[in-house]
Amino acid sequence: MNDADLTAVYGVLSFMWLFAMAIGIIQIIGVWKMYKKAGIPGWHSLIPILNIYDWLRMAGYNVVWSLIGSVGTILGIIFVAVESASNNENTMAVSVVLMVILGIIAAVLQIMGCFKMAKRFGQGIGIGFLFLLFAPIMCMVAGFTHDWTYHPKM
Repeated sequence: MNDADLTAVYGVLSFMWLFAMAIGIIQIIGVWKMYKKAGIPGWHSLIPILNIYDWLRMAGYNVVWSLIGSVGTILGIIFVAVESASNNENTMAVSVVLMVILGIIAAVLQIMGCFKMAKRFGQGIGIGFLFLLFAPIMCMVAGFTHDWTYHPKM
Protein backbone atom coordinates (compact mmCIF):
# COMPACT_ATOMS: atom_id res chain seq x y z
CA MET A 1 0.00 0.00 0.00
CA ASN A 2 1.21 3.45 -0.76
CA ASP A 3 0.72 6.59 1.33
CA ALA A 4 -2.41 7.69 -0.54
CA ASP A 5 -4.13 4.37 0.14
CA LEU A 6 -3.23 4.50 3.83
CA THR A 7 -4.51 8.05 4.07
CA ALA A 8 -7.83 7.00 2.52
CA VAL A 9 -8.14 4.03 4.90
CA TYR A 10 -7.37 6.23 7.91
CA GLY A 11 -9.91 8.79 6.72
CA VAL A 12 -12.65 6.18 6.38
CA LEU A 13 -11.81 4.64 9.77
CA SER A 14 -11.80 8.07 11.41
CA PHE A 15 -15.21 8.87 9.94
CA MET A 16 -16.59 5.51 11.10
CA TRP A 17 -15.20 6.07 14.60
CA LEU A 18 -16.73 9.56 14.83
CA PHE A 19 -20.07 8.25 13.54
CA ALA A 20 -20.06 5.40 16.10
CA MET A 21 -19.21 7.84 18.90
CA ALA A 22 -22.07 10.14 17.90
CA ILE A 23 -24.55 7.23 17.83
CA GLY A 24 -23.21 6.02 21.19
CA ILE A 25 -23.69 9.41 22.81
CA ILE A 26 -27.22 9.72 21.44
CA GLN A 27 -27.98 6.20 22.70
CA ILE A 28 -26.68 7.02 26.18
CA ILE A 29 -28.92 10.09 26.29
CA GLY A 30 -31.94 8.05 25.10
CA VAL A 31 -31.43 5.26 27.63
CA TRP A 32 -30.83 7.86 30.36
CA LYS A 33 -34.18 9.49 29.56
CA MET A 34 -35.92 6.10 29.35
CA TYR A 35 -34.62 5.19 32.81
CA LYS A 36 -35.75 8.54 34.19
CA LYS A 37 -39.28 7.85 32.82
CA ALA A 38 -39.24 4.61 34.81
CA GLY A 39 -38.08 6.34 37.99
CA ILE A 40 -34.55 4.90 37.89
CA PRO A 41 -31.58 7.26 38.15
CA GLY A 42 -30.24 7.96 34.65
CA TRP A 43 -26.61 7.36 35.60
CA HIS A 44 -27.44 3.65 36.06
CA SER A 45 -27.44 3.42 32.27
CA LEU A 46 -23.69 4.09 32.23
CA ILE A 47 -22.63 1.10 34.35
CA PRO A 48 -22.79 -2.15 32.34
CA ILE A 49 -23.92 -4.74 34.91
CA LEU A 50 -26.18 -2.28 36.71
CA ASN A 51 -27.66 -1.33 33.32
CA ILE A 52 -28.68 -4.93 32.58
CA TYR A 53 -29.97 -5.38 36.12
CA ASP A 54 -32.15 -2.25 35.87
CA TRP A 55 -33.32 -3.17 32.35
CA LEU A 56 -34.61 -6.52 33.57
CA ARG A 57 -36.09 -4.97 36.71
CA MET A 58 -37.85 -2.36 34.55
CA ALA A 59 -39.20 -5.18 32.39
CA GLY A 60 -40.79 -6.75 35.48
CA TYR A 61 -38.37 -9.42 36.61
CA ASN A 62 -37.68 -9.80 40.31
CA VAL A 63 -34.27 -9.24 41.86
CA VAL A 64 -33.11 -12.87 41.57
CA TRP A 65 -33.75 -13.14 37.83
CA SER A 66 -32.25 -9.72 37.25
CA LEU A 67 -29.06 -10.76 39.04
CA ILE A 68 -28.90 -14.02 37.07
CA GLY A 69 -29.34 -12.14 33.81
CA SER A 70 -26.78 -9.47 34.56
CA VAL A 71 -24.09 -11.45 36.34
CA GLY A 72 -24.58 -14.93 34.88
CA THR A 73 -22.56 -14.55 31.71
CA ILE A 74 -19.74 -12.73 33.47
CA LEU A 75 -19.51 -15.47 36.11
CA GLY A 76 -19.42 -18.09 33.39
CA ILE A 77 -16.52 -16.35 31.67
CA ILE A 78 -14.66 -16.09 34.98
CA PHE A 79 -15.21 -19.81 35.63
CA VAL A 80 -13.75 -20.68 32.24
CA ALA A 81 -10.74 -18.39 32.76
CA VAL A 82 -9.96 -19.86 36.18
CA GLU A 83 -10.43 -23.45 35.08
CA SER A 84 -8.40 -23.02 31.90
CA ALA A 85 -5.43 -22.07 34.06
CA SER A 86 -5.74 -25.35 36.00
CA ASN A 87 -5.26 -27.53 32.86
CA ASN A 88 -7.81 -30.07 34.10
CA GLU A 89 -10.03 -31.12 31.19
CA ASN A 90 -12.91 -32.39 33.35
CA THR A 91 -13.31 -29.18 35.34
CA MET A 92 -12.86 -27.15 32.15
CA ALA A 93 -15.77 -29.03 30.54
CA VAL A 94 -17.97 -28.37 33.57
CA SER A 95 -17.08 -24.67 33.45
CA VAL A 96 -17.87 -24.43 29.75
CA VAL A 97 -21.25 -26.12 30.28
CA LEU A 98 -21.97 -23.77 33.18
CA MET A 99 -21.01 -20.76 31.07
CA VAL A 100 -23.26 -21.90 28.22
CA ILE A 101 -26.21 -22.51 30.56
CA LEU A 102 -25.83 -19.13 32.27
CA GLY A 103 -25.41 -17.44 28.89
CA ILE A 104 -28.55 -19.06 27.51
CA ILE A 105 -30.53 -18.03 30.59
CA ALA A 106 -29.24 -14.46 30.27
CA ALA A 107 -30.09 -14.36 26.55
CA VAL A 108 -33.61 -15.73 27.09
CA LEU A 109 -34.20 -13.17 29.86
CA GLN A 110 -33.03 -10.37 27.58
CA ILE A 111 -35.27 -11.54 24.71
CA MET A 112 -38.31 -11.88 26.96
CA GLY A 113 -37.39 -8.55 28.56
CA CYS A 114 -37.66 -6.79 25.20
CA PHE A 115 -41.29 -7.86 24.82
CA LYS A 116 -42.09 -7.08 28.44
CA MET A 117 -40.44 -3.67 28.07
CA ALA A 118 -42.63 -2.87 25.07
CA LYS A 119 -45.69 -3.87 27.12
CA ARG A 120 -44.55 -1.69 30.05
CA PHE A 121 -44.38 1.28 27.69
CA GLY A 122 -47.91 0.54 26.43
CA GLN A 123 -46.85 -0.92 23.09
CA GLY A 124 -47.54 -4.22 21.37
CA ILE A 125 -45.61 -7.23 20.18
CA GLY A 126 -44.36 -5.43 17.06
CA ILE A 127 -42.54 -2.88 19.17
CA GLY A 128 -41.22 -5.80 21.23
CA PHE A 129 -39.61 -7.22 18.07
CA LEU A 130 -38.18 -3.79 17.32
CA PHE A 131 -36.76 -3.64 20.87
CA LEU A 132 -35.21 -7.03 20.22
CA LEU A 133 -33.68 -6.14 16.85
CA PHE A 134 -32.90 -2.46 17.31
CA ALA A 135 -32.59 -1.95 21.07
CA PRO A 136 -30.45 1.22 20.93
CA ILE A 137 -32.87 2.96 18.57
CA MET A 138 -35.94 1.83 20.50
CA CYS A 139 -34.43 3.02 23.78
CA MET A 140 -34.00 6.44 22.18
CA VAL A 141 -37.61 6.35 20.93
CA ALA A 142 -38.88 5.32 24.38
CA GLY A 143 -36.80 8.01 26.04
CA PHE A 144 -37.65 10.89 23.73
CA THR A 145 -41.28 10.11 22.75
CA HIS A 146 -43.78 11.92 24.93
CA ASP A 147 -46.61 9.55 23.92
CA TRP A 148 -44.93 6.56 25.56
CA THR A 149 -45.28 6.44 29.32
CA TYR A 150 -43.90 3.78 31.60
CA HIS A 151 -46.53 1.64 33.37
CA PRO A 152 -44.84 -0.44 36.09
CA LYS A 153 -47.87 -2.68 36.74
CA MET A 154 -48.56 -3.86 33.17
